[in-house]
Amino acid sequence: MDRRGFLKFAGISAGLFVGGVSFGKGSINLPKPSPKSPRVVVIGAGWSGLTVAKYIKKGNPSVDVVLIDKRAHFFSCPVSNLWLVDIVPLEMLVHSYLKAADTYGYHFLQATVIDIDRNKRKVYTDKGVIDYDFLVLAPGIDYDYERWNIKDPEELEIAKTKYPPAFIPGSEHIYLKKKIHNFEGGEFVVTVPPGLDYRCIPGPYERATLIAWFFKKDKVKGKVILVDPHSDPPVKAKGFHYAWEKIVNGYIDYYPNADINYVDVINRKVRTEAYGDIDFTDGNIYPPCKVADIVYKIGGVKKGERWANIDPLKYNLIGDERVFVSGDARNQPFSKSGNTAATEAKYIARRVLASIAGKDIPYKPPMTLCYSAVDENKAVWVRLTYKYEKGQFSFARVRTDENPSQKNFKAYMAWAKAHYKDMLAAD
Repeated sequence: MDRRGFLKFAGISAGLFVGGVSFGKGSINLPKPSPKSPRVVVIGAGWSGLTVAKYIKKGNPSVDVVLIDKRAHFFSCPVSNLWLVDIVPLEMLVHSYLKAADTYGYHFLQATVIDIDRNKRKVYTDKGVIDYDFLVLAPGIDYDYERWNIKDPEELEIAKTKYPPAFIPGSEHIYLKKKIHNFEGGEFVVTVPPGLDYRCIPGPYERATLIAWFFKKDKVKGKVILVDPHSDPPVKAKGFHYAWEKIVNGYIDYYPNADINYVDVINRKVRTEAYGDIDFTDGNIYPPCKVADIVYKIGGVKKGERWANIDPLKYNLIGDERVFVSGDARNQPFSKSGNTAATEAKYIARRVLASIAGKDIPYKPPMTLCYSAVDENKAVWVRLTYKYEKGQFSFARVRTDENPSQKNFKAYMAWAKAHYKDMLAAD
């Protein structure tokens, strides 16, 4: 049987099968503002992808924008630590993609991206194939367990399912919340990844603090064990130490300079150079991070590296001026956080529109504004931007308030609601 006959025999009408994954047959037909409208496809509907889609459409309504995500609804990673311990309701984190698409005038396609052909400018999904003129990749992060020598398939499955990192929104958060609420006592370990290129630099510290606060509130006979490869929290250290000493004293033990070599998820031990084996009863194991797999798949990552290989000022993949990378997938030394992703997304939207028009625009760095709660009504914050000089990025205009206060907590809630309204047309 020749190839054509085999495909007919296999039932090509039901879809193709590539690399063990099925994708829909034929083109996805979506209406354009006009037949000649350029199409921008955005992959990933997180803080960055949502903002890019909105601001491309807002900047030029004649451009056709298609936002693709495998999820049916938005679930925010920022602010989720507060939901884990019942400080905010689930409704604050979960929002409709459809309302945003309807309000801002772009297409939302719930689909799983299987592959991308950059030569033909086609995106292959489980719902079919869609052409693009320009592509924005905002797929976020994945976890790099191999850097902690967790390679055995059984151990990998245990690490991912029994001790989920919960920095990719959704099921991981739901299960982690159940684990926190059902914890009856002992040592609840929280690990911090090495370096500064993991999602949300202060996130593990805020989470550990709030879990300790929750244990204290419920009088749980246990404590949080915070295992950190850094010598101190890289940001807001003063605020976190205040909380550990004044708010959750006795419910958290901090292990700084704890380089993790391996996590034995079967025997429940964190292996460190400085402290030896640290035993735990349960926990939240957050490993090193890397870019989501689709960027590797299309050759967008240099050998031996973990983040997209892009022009640091223009955000396009090196060698491809039609594909941009946005949000936590990019490789610049910016905080992988919601506010950073949203502010740089506005610049990327303008850069895509400039590329469509055959023009250029001056570089504008993102801005980071990050809040961390330390109990049910107190928070701290840091605000900064970045500058690029002589081929290097550095911090600029850094401001902080590391004195936990109710005023800061109210600002935290207002900050989150403003972003949800901007990205998602949330009420």
